[in-house]
Amino acid sequence: MNIEQAVETPIEDPVVAEVGAEPIENNNPIEDLLKAIETQDYTSAESQFNDLIGDRLQDTLDQAKVRIASGVFNSAEESEEVGEEEVDYDFTDEEDFDNAE
Repeated sequence: MNIEQAVETPIEDPVVAEVGAEPIENNNPIEDLLKAIETQDYTSAESQFNDLIGDRLQDTLDQAKVRIASGVFNSAEESEEVGEEEVDYDFTDEEDFDNAE
């Protein structure tokens, strides 16, 4: 085999040939729901609708949990920092210095 023939006939990747995987389908749950409604497969449409709403509700609840936990954690840090905070007095005259003690 000469160089020209080698360039014209590429060698198939042996790993890909062994796997023999089918192309990945585009899984769009909303599109599936609409197709089920269009074909009047209401049982499947109901199940898909409930799954969609459940997923969105769970995502919203997870976000709320993170926001609440973050608020609690940040409040605890702020309360600790207040106790350790140094007070810096700006004394401009002796009368202010006497009143501070």
